[in-house]
Amino acid sequence: MSKLPRWAAIAFIGLIAAGLVAWEMVGLRRTDAPMREVAVIFGTAGPFPETLYLEDGVQYRIALTSLDRSYPVPAGNGVVSSSAASEVAPGEVVWIELTADPSWDGRRLGDTGPVVRVVESIGEIVARGEEYPVAIIAGAGELIPRQVRLLEGSRAVVGGTSLRAPVILNTKGAGVQFVLWPAEVIQLALDVPGPGTYELACEQGCTGGWRGEFRVEALDSEVPWVEAAGTGAAAEVGKRAPDFALYDMNGRVVQLSDLRGEKGVFINFWATWCPPCLREMPAMQALYERRGHEVAILAVNYRETRAQVETFMADLDLHFPALLDVQGDVALRYNVWSYPTSVFVDKDGIVRGRFIGELSPELMEQFVDAITGDPGALPVLDPGAPAGS
Repeated sequence: MSKLPRWAAIAFIGLIAAGLVAWEMVGLRRTDAPMREVAVIFGTAGPFPETLYLEDGVQYRIALTSLDRSYPVPAGNGVVSSSAASEVAPGEVVWIELTADPSWDGRRLGDTGPVVRVVESIGEIVARGEEYPVAIIAGAGELIPRQVRLLEGSRAVVGGTSLRAPVILNTKGAGVQFVLWPAEVIQLALDVPGPGTYELACEQGCTGGWRGEFRVEALDSEVPWVEAAGTGAAAEVGKRAPDFALYDMNGRVVQLSDLRGEKGVFINFWATWCPPCLREMPAMQALYERRGHEVAILAVNYRETRAQVETFMADLDLHFPALLDVQGDVALRYNVWSYPTSVFVDKDGIVRGRFIGELSPELMEQFVDAITGDPGALPVLDPGAPAGS
């Protein structure tokens, strides 16, 4: 047999190497985007979760169980059952598979299942101040799903049930305990800890080994965000206000710099648990009704959920924009340490006033007069006041 020319041997080796690289890349893509597992619990009071958030383009395995009677297994429209079961019976688990895409958004999973909402990322839900519902099932020796995916800083509502005996689970390293009972869903609101993998240990009611964990991922979301320190912007009187973007109550992104050149801005940092905030809000609403065409009011809520803010605003009949500072990043950048704190920014983006505590209607008007006048003639206002609570 004649020897291959040197150039042909090199080319052959190159082809093999390229093939191996391509194979490795395919393997990496498979590893980076595994099929995710979530759970749904059926019951006469409705499913848990009521809303099932799925990320667009991701493949899901969904574990279904029942609390009280048999329910039909969702079928059709891209749903694939992992077994021949047509019903989900109490104490049993049936798996289905589907790939989330926009056609699923707003549809119900089967006749009695949750409403599916398809989002770009779960981080979007966190940034909007939504509580993220997660169902867990204590099976025979393992958690279903075996690994529960959460995001740091989110407000998760974990609802769980046990297929057989009552069980007590404890998250190692986080100190969170879950009590799961057969034939009911027990819910626990959870402020999700920092990134990491938290093993779930079974303290009571389990036999043999136990497998299950919470995997908390870093929040990687463009909104909310605030201009970083060191950019020249500072939350100080006479300096340019740091830019930020937050979601409002309608899910729209509001960015401070979009108002530059158009209106002065009254930024009010507040919380629903703050009595002085409660007292000054009616005056802010009256100001908004009289002078909303002159000045933008941005009520930046500190680290509460959309539901909490929505209830508060509705109870007081408030209609000015409320923004959700879910992580507290904007309050931190603006050096807010007491509530309420108000910052007044002129239409050129310069901080012209800062006030800590409850504003009287008269003083509120004076600040607004200042930032809606001639920018060149604006006084620098920084009156002292007792701190709000």
